Amino acid sequence: MRTRSLVASAAALVVGLAGASTAWAADAKQAANQVVEGAKKVGQGVEETAKGIGKTVTEGAKDAETRLKPVGDKLHDRAKGFGEALWDGMKSVGRTLERFFTGK
Repeated sequence: MRTRSLVASAAALVVGLAGASTAWAADAKQAANQVVEGAKKVGQGVEETAKGIGKTVTEGAKDAETRLKPVGDKLHDRAKGFGEALWDGMKSVGRTLERFFTGK
């Protein structure tokens, strides 16, 4: 009788450990799935952040182009005016030297 109860206790212990082992394996698998899902969410967050930064930079560049275009046009016009004035001055010096040496 004692042997039967010892065998029954051992069997109950084995079944209990198997159940605990299965529960532990299920918990470990669930925890691993949570880690994977968390990593996916982090990856999506990083992707969305990068997209947002890209849009911000693009819109900033468009805005800068809009604001700086008139400044560039003014600088171009002024530089062109300076070049034309310099060219006119060189032609005037050339005529003056020509008159000096030719006497005309």
